[in-house]
Amino acid sequence: MKKSVLICYQYFYPGYKAGGPVQSLMNMIEALGNEYSFSVFTSVFDLNEKHPYKNITTDEWNDISINGVSIKVWYASLKVKSSVFIQIVKGVNPQYIFINGMYGSDFFLTPLLNMKKLKAMGTQLIISPRGMLQQGALAVKPFKKKLYYAFLKSLSLSNTVKWHATNEEESNDIKKMFGQNSKVSIAANIPKKPANIFLEHVKIKNKLSLAYLSIITPKKNLLLLLQILRKCPHNIALDIYGPIKENDYWLLCEKEIKLMPANTSVVYKGDVLPHNVQATFAKYDTSVLLTQGENFGHALFESLSIGRPVITSNFTNWNKLNQASAGWNVDITDTSSIINLLVSLVDKDADEWQQFTNGAFNYATQYFNQQNFQQQYQQLFS
Repeated sequence: MKKSVLICYQYFYPGYKAGGPVQSLMNMIEALGNEYSFSVFTSVFDLNEKHPYKNITTDEWNDISINGVSIKVWYASLKVKSSVFIQIVKGVNPQYIFINGMYGSDFFLTPLLNMKKLKAMGTQLIISPRGMLQQGALAVKPFKKKLYYAFLKSLSLSNTVKWHATNEEESNDIKKMFGQNSKVSIAANIPKKPANIFLEHVKIKNKLSLAYLSIITPKKNLLLLLQILRKCPHNIALDIYGPIKENDYWLLCEKEIKLMPANTSVVYKGDVLPHNVQATFAKYDTSVLLTQGENFGHALFESLSIGRPVITSNFTNWNKLNQASAGWNVDITDTSSIINLLVSLVDKDADEWQQFTNGAFNYATQYFNQQNFQQQYQQLFS
């Protein structure tokens, strides 16, 4: 008999604007759907949206198919009271409640504040921080977060919940915040499968086309990228994709875009649906994300998986890119070195670029083939 898992997260299919965490859940369900019975408790609104999803029945169970895997999804239209949440849980009687992220009253705090009732029902709580305990993430609005995490520590989570870390670094972050005795299980994020055959790409010498594809927030460092591009003397084109999460930050980005020199083209292209991400990257020489920290970086992996190298920071899972000819890890505090890198990439021709497209694809394929996701998640849900 399949083990039952109730996922709690504010955003879910058909939403996509919250980025990586939604993709992580979708991939997990697709990969493990034959072994586990998944249900989802979520909101009927996507990130920053005021209009609910279409063709969804709110405040009751919906039968949904995720790439052939049947699941039940409860789309909440309003704030959910504890009594209602308990009834939702009873409706699927899960062995595990898998909480994503560290914020949100309905989808994070409500399960935690009902831990005793859930334990009496035989339900184990698992929290997946999704990178929210990284140093870079904690540095944003630090005073508020210090107070918030002090409150969470008062709930004695180390004694009552199990933690999902996606790598050793996140395991250390969890123990640093909530105590060395915290029960942590490491299970890597499950990415989208690499393409069977990636599309070849012909780079034009003396030109460089870049794709930024991510949520637009300070953590992703788009503003820094734009400031760097203003100082580049060569022909570079950057297309920006992704939902604008913080309008004030985007206004700063727009000011930089207006100041770009004639040799640099920057265009905002709007959102990309998840199933179009790989095809979008295939149009460019390379992707770029000077992030302050990623729990996984699905967009980076999808770029690699279609044979497009990436330019990114040292704060992701995707390191030693240079050695693998799969891309370039850069020091985001050293803007001069990034400018020099971009200038050197502009000068490369199609034959030189071939080693990077092959290297990116091989890097992603090797990673995917080395992982035993089923075994890792069996340990998590046990």
